[in-house]
Amino acid sequence: MAYYIGTNQECVDYNQEVTVGENYHGTTTRWSDIIENPTQVQYAIVKHDNYSSDMEEVEVLPENWYPPIPLIEE
Repeated sequence: MAYYIGTNQECVDYNQEVTVGENYHGTTTRWSDIIENPTQVQYAIVKHDNYSSDMEEVEVLPENWYPPIPLIEE
């Protein structure tokens, strides 16, 4: 699954473009959730195969997009 990385507004605009283009309404009201990078001011959205963007495209999100899982000591 590929992603686009950009500003929040770029991701919102892309989400709206795909939502309108695919005629999502009713039970599906948007293409994808926007994923915020917890350590940087960056946002990502799942890429739709039929809609391109000028945002940076990556195949997987870098590890810093996922907060570290706390270790549970026994």
